[in-house]
Amino acid sequence: MQKKFRLLALTALISGLFNSGVMAANPPAADGTHYFSAQAKGMKAPAWQRSSKRLQTARNTLGETERLLRTKVGDKESFSTFNFATNKWEQTEASLVATSDNFMIYLEEGNLRCREIDITRLLKELEDNIYPTTTRYFGRENRPGIDNEERITILLMDIKDNAAQGKTYTSGYFNRGDCYRPDEIPAGSDLKSNQREMLYIDTNPSEVNTPEFFATIAHELQHLIHFHYDADEYDWVDEGCAQINTWFCGYGHPRQISAFQQTPDNSLVAWSVWNQVANYGQTYLWNLYLVNRFLKTDEARQKFYNSLVSSKKAGIDGFNSALSQFKTNFSDAFDNFYITSFLNQPELKPAAYTYGQLLPDYSLPVSGYYTSFPTTIRDSVSLWGADMYKLNLAGAGSTIRVDFAGDLTTLDNQFEVILLFVNEVDKKVTARHRIANIKATTPRRNGIARVMLPGHNNGDYDYPAPPVRTQMGHIEVVVPPNAGMMYLMVVGKAPANVPDSMLAWSAKSTYRLDIKTIENATALRAAANAEFNSKLLKQYESLSADSSAKSVDYLEALHKQILSDVNSAFANGNSRLAQEYISEIDASVNANLLSALKRDLLAQKNFNQLQQ
Repeated sequence: MQKKFRLLALTALISGLFNSGVMAANPPAADGTHYFSAQAKGMKAPAWQRSSKRLQTARNTLGETERLLRTKVGDKESFSTFNFATNKWEQTEASLVATSDNFMIYLEEGNLRCREIDITRLLKELEDNIYPTTTRYFGRENRPGIDNEERITILLMDIKDNAAQGKTYTSGYFNRGDCYRPDEIPAGSDLKSNQREMLYIDTNPSEVNTPEFFATIAHELQHLIHFHYDADEYDWVDEGCAQINTWFCGYGHPRQISAFQQTPDNSLVAWSVWNQVANYGQTYLWNLYLVNRFLKTDEARQKFYNSLVSSKKAGIDGFNSALSQFKTNFSDAFDNFYITSFLNQPELKPAAYTYGQLLPDYSLPVSGYYTSFPTTIRDSVSLWGADMYKLNLAGAGSTIRVDFAGDLTTLDNQFEVILLFVNEVDKKVTARHRIANIKATTPRRNGIARVMLPGHNNGDYDYPAPPVRTQMGHIEVVVPPNAGMMYLMVVGKAPANVPDSMLAWSAKSTYRLDIKTIENATALRAAANAEFNSKLLKQYESLSADSSAKSVDYLEALHKQILSDVNSAFANGNSRLAQEYISEIDASVNANLLSALKRDLLAQKNFNQLQQ
């Protein structure tokens, strides 16, 4: 269902993988590693990697080994490379131009952009920063590798893709097939092997000699290392580690975080091929949140990521294990990650809901903004994604009731609904609540139908009458003093053992929220007999002309009081009070000062007329 009142991100989808300051206007970049991960699903780790006699098992023919050991600058090689535009393999001729303790650098023959590469600077960046930083946080690659070579091959080339058409281009990739002997690759597989630990880095339209160029190498190097420790890890974990590694190396925040702003309920754990740019931004922010919230020291970061990468537990289970030292788990940390991403402001209290100075000017847009009660929200959310709604409490009563219903699906999905009350003047979250009683209305999950709430189906033809397969729950909470806003977050969840491949193809789960305010019996009786209060409106008009902070606070309180009186009056059969206020506003010589109040009164009047 289309989001209501979606606040679109103002920043455009920008080129390149990483933001080093100024953002260019090239097509967005992506890493091609996931393609080869998908092709290798179900394959065991390479035999030489699993063998206790790794040096012997790794060996190719004796002649090939001797040739590699004699490799020297100026030698030419022909490499199997992948064309992402045609989805076909090609041969790329390249020459060895430089070597160092840990790397061999090859340049594509006939590639004019390669002449612009500062090889001396590249080797210094590799040896002084990228390699020591990456191995410190994620461990070392296997040495020697399948080729009995201690050094990693880097091929700098024009990776063939759709960049010329202005579409997403491939800035680099690691092909895990290179770590297998040809006889280990199953018949019919689309993988090919160059039989060496190897990274492929783009030179066009990528800008060589830039931080984002170096960042791409750091990203792909993490993939190489992660593969050797855990060949079965899920893409979203591997990609997230590769993304945060570029920050560890000092290359700033990746530009894809702006794409995540455009689809904030994107699933963190489902690496969907149609939303990859947002996937990169989301997995990066998830790891940045962990760094800011739990991993305050370099020692803590090394311990955490070395443990995560070396663990044979995949996906959510791996994070549960790594997070256990902080007395939390993936599910709870995920909730707080999304709250932080929606509410993020450096001065917000508590600081647990911010990225602090690491990312001070970033937040996800809310899915809707509401100013009157009661209100109904119908929407859908990805599993391991979230929606956030903002509700102005100026017209609310003393107590809020939220009723929730959400679809059951065959993936054994669950929902989390969290209420956050915020004092936006003092920049403080004053209360947090969770609907704790969400339960299935039926033990079976077949025959899925769209959700509803009991008593709301009469004349509502978009939502079927019972029985439906839903999860339902509700909560009633007292509005805290000085809380001017309520943020309402709906989170889609699934069990940890649901494979990421299933989540990638699963549809969003629909849900419904009914939100209303409740007054005490004395207030309701008074509202039924409420009369137009001219003094109250005059005071409102006077305060509207005063822009001081103190007047703004008083004005908000008056606004809330008038709307609360009118709302309660409607609930008790008094339909004239709203029109009396509206008529008086229209007759005022300062009607422009009262336009916000009139807008909300009209909204309440129209809504209640529709309910009659």
